[in-house]
Amino acid sequence: MTSPRIVSTATASPPNRYPQEELLAMAGYQDPLRRGFFLNSGVAHRHMSFERDFKGQETFDEMNARARKFAVELGARAISGCLSGCGVVPGDLDFLATATCTVSLCPQLDTYFIRELGLRPQIQRVHVGDTGCASAMVALQAAYNHVKAFPGHKAAVACTEICSATYYRDESLVAAVGEAIFGDGAAAICLLDSGPGFEILDHRSLIRTEHQELTGFDFPEGRRRLILSKRLPKIGSLVLAEWVRDLLAAHALVREDIRFWILHSAGQRVLDYAQQDLGLTDDDLAISRSVLRDYGNMSSPTVLFALDRLMTSGQPRNGDLAVIAALGAGFAAEGALLRWAGN
Repeated sequence: MTSPRIVSTATASPPNRYPQEELLAMAGYQDPLRRGFFLNSGVAHRHMSFERDFKGQETFDEMNARARKFAVELGARAISGCLSGCGVVPGDLDFLATATCTVSLCPQLDTYFIRELGLRPQIQRVHVGDTGCASAMVALQAAYNHVKAFPGHKAAVACTEICSATYYRDESLVAAVGEAIFGDGAAAICLLDSGPGFEILDHRSLIRTEHQELTGFDFPEGRRRLILSKRLPKIGSLVLAEWVRDLLAAHALVREDIRFWILHSAGQRVLDYAQQDLGLTDDDLAISRSVLRDYGNMSSPTVLFALDRLMTSGQPRNGDLAVIAALGAGFAAEGALLRWAGN
């Protein structure tokens, strides 16, 4: 019996696309250190859900309203494109897993997508909240488990993040780093138990709570304020390397058996350390770096943007193995072992 497969992907971005230099000018940083965060980030452009007169002076209510509006619009567009890509009628979807760590809603995004897309009222759903950049992989586990338990069912995962609604200008260095690399976007994938795509052979979690303080949010006066330790790139890479070793050992594989590495584009230094600690080549990380260049770090959808680029590239061949992984709050490495099935 085959495992559930990722048969379709789709992404959605806000219409406003900004060069990194323009975003730096809008942020107004003048000192060389903060300017360097923007100009040496590996990011060339980002899509943002604000206009060019944005001053970062929204009220709490204005910020939340913008986040909710664009989260629903972008997520619905990604889901619609994903379902269309594999010929699934919205009303036939059986399971929906959603994820966000930047948008506050109750009820959550899943109910908005049910209404916007005409999904059936009996659909089963789960929401993965506040798990950080690894949320897509946690949601993927839920969708995989549903299709595995109910053969013939159709499942989707949708991740939507409005990271610009977490910008917190308090003169700290971490606030400037966040404003320099994070962007807005949404991505969705569809899982079926047949059809061409990436078969999910295994999915694993590694949660190292001794590093819990590395990343997340705190909430002064209710606003999200980024926590991002300068130790994250190196420690994150080591946690990822441990996760990869465990995954490959469980399947009697070595690094050279993996043709594709679909890694979350967390930041340039994270990718640099991951390349070093995993023994990867420039080609191995070309897609992840291209997503960082073109979109920045969008938190949970980012790794699905990389997956979308790979699946639409024409590169995968029957039997090719891939590792997809992301790092997130907790501190966690989450992901899966994939195998391309052409039919």
